[in-house]
Amino acid sequence: QARQERELRQLLARKEAEAARAAASARQKALNEYIARIQYKVKSNWILPQDIQGNPEAIFLVVQLPTGEVLSTRLVKSSGNPAYDTAVERAILKSSPLPLPASRSDFSRVLELRFRPRD
Repeated sequence: QARQERELRQLLARKEAEAARAAASARQKALNEYIARIQYKVKSNWILPQDIQGNPEAIFLVVQLPTGEVLSTRLVKSSGNPAYDTAVERAILKSSPLPLPASRSDFSRVLELRFRPRD
């Protein structure tokens, strides 16, 4: 009897852990799609300098309102090309309001966005 109860508790714990992993995976997928939609909009608004070498990455923190309006941007990792960094920042600001996530629960006021010219 005690062994069966212990096995049942273990089975329930495994099922709960699997459900939690599935939920986390679904949330991560939704977040990735949300970020991709934002990156697509920003890239549609950028005018890049001609002299970009390689595929440098610029990382920005973007603070937004629940409506998607951009309040501020901050460069947290430069690409090494100031002209590229500036072009990306201008494109982020021009893209306001940013696309909203499919689910309100996936909204994040502060986003870390990564941009590479050839991605």
